[in-house]
Amino acid sequence: MSGDVLSPGAGLVSGDAWASSAESRPALGALLRGWRDRALLTQEQLAARAGLDVRTIRRLEADALLRRPRSKSVRLLAEALGLDAAEVSVLTHCASGPPPTPPRPRRLPAGSASGSAPTPPPTPWQPPTGSASGTPLTPPTPRQLPADVAGFVGREQELGVLGRLDRAETAVTAIDGMAGAGKTALALHAAHRLAPRFPDGDLFVDLHGFTCGKAPADPRDTLARVLGALGVHEESIPAHLDDRAALYRSVLAGRRMLIVLDNAADETQVRPLLPGTGGCLTLITSRRRLVGLDGARMVSLHVLPLADAIALFTGAAGAERVASAAMEALAELVRRCGLLPLAIRLAAARLRTHPAWTVPHLLARLEERQRLLGELRIGRHSVTAALDLSYRELDPAERRAYRLLGLHANAAIAHAANAHAGVVGAGVADAGVGVGGADIAVDSAAVLLGTSVPRASALLDRLLEVNLLREPVLGRYRFHALVRAHAAEMAVAQEPAVAQEPVITQEPTMAQEPEADRRAESPGRGRPYASAQTPSSFPLGSVKWNRRPPGNS
Repeated sequence: MSGDVLSPGAGLVSGDAWASSAESRPALGALLRGWRDRALLTQEQLAARAGLDVRTIRRLEADALLRRPRSKSVRLLAEALGLDAAEVSVLTHCASGPPPTPPRPRRLPAGSASGSAPTPPPTPWQPPTGSASGTPLTPPTPRQLPADVAGFVGREQELGVLGRLDRAETAVTAIDGMAGAGKTALALHAAHRLAPRFPDGDLFVDLHGFTCGKAPADPRDTLARVLGALGVHEESIPAHLDDRAALYRSVLAGRRMLIVLDNAADETQVRPLLPGTGGCLTLITSRRRLVGLDGARMVSLHVLPLADAIALFTGAAGAERVASAAMEALAELVRRCGLLPLAIRLAAARLRTHPAWTVPHLLARLEERQRLLGELRIGRHSVTAALDLSYRELDPAERRAYRLLGLHANAAIAHAANAHAGVVGAGVADAGVGVGGADIAVDSAAVLLGTSVPRASALLDRLLEVNLLREPVLGRYRFHALVRAHAAEMAVAQEPAVAQEPVITQEPTMAQEPEADRRAESPGRGRPYASAQTPSSFPLGSVKWNRRPPGNS
């Protein structure tokens, strides 16, 4: 450093001043503390790196040693702290003096041999300094956002919520929704809109909470990656998770950054990655409702409105491929996809990759209930694969509840549709392929699962928390039709004996819904169900067992 040494917490001090006299010699403890803070080490970490007892480090920093430190200890400390030649000279000079009496740290202005201002406490973190001049380097400005989603449609209400920032506080927004609802697409689209407000950059981290073939990201490893992107050298990153999280908050303090944490598993994975002070906006996506994040705004995604769903399909398939299709056919097709963005994009991809197909042909394929989920796939991407990831996160009791509730909701829909086919028309034979379906009451679920009402309620709440169920009306739970179909398929695959057992033995009780809800949530051929005989809401309380309820296996 060409004759000048960077005094921790102070300005540049002339090397001659350090050696001028014993009185001008700074306290060894203050020097060590400052260099240790600069290296982002705890006392324990410094002791381990130097091969010394942590009590020795504490006594050195407290100027409590009764004799001078040994030259070997000084050399080990210098190596552990990464000191340059000038700093090693200062450390050796200070350590060779008489054991200090009460420390009197002094802050010397640059070029001066004496001064009276006390040294302020060292700051926890400072940007790296140039090796020659000691001047702070400009912190990096990461720009990590992936490209915006092509053909993004709708979600204006949600985008409005995400755009309302409170600059006085750290803003955290958690976006939740079922698999395929478009959470990542929304977060990225919003982030690109908001990025100009954050001059210090943006971070994007895939936490792999629900990724096929990958375990959820460890927050400790994630922090190491993020700290590296923020300019912290690898050797300066602490080992312990809490220390890394504290350093991360220190580095972000005073910056205005946008942080996207995508595909989170749960609150525990996310919490260490949240900034500690104002100025940053954090957008989180997860299939779970992260209600354990104090102060976070919650944005829950549902299926698309019909008009937006048609626009998404048209954009994804190509306007030329749908130009000759009737609007009624397009509406029915996206209803068959459950108005779910992932399913709509997959159906559009199927049409685009089969030039001989037409919209009516694709619609006919989707109308076959037994092959519906099989049609909604392209390459490695499918609705089934997305729902499989959610299913695997459930414990055995929750999986069983998911299978049985889906299986018998499917049976209820089929029974109701067949019973009313003469009234409603042929289109109802596939009732419930849209969003609507049989409602599930807690007491009915308890009978179906062979358990108590409190236990059934807890299982329903768990499925609700991970967005495999929704609660459109207080105390009434409902599957999305594609989720229900998936649950029924899992039941057939894993409990074939139960799946083949006849269940419904009496006419279901009908519950009338508002017409607007029926039109949005029913998959009929572009028209609502007959108002007095709507099979889209069927309380499972009207189900009777032909023999016995399923076993508890």
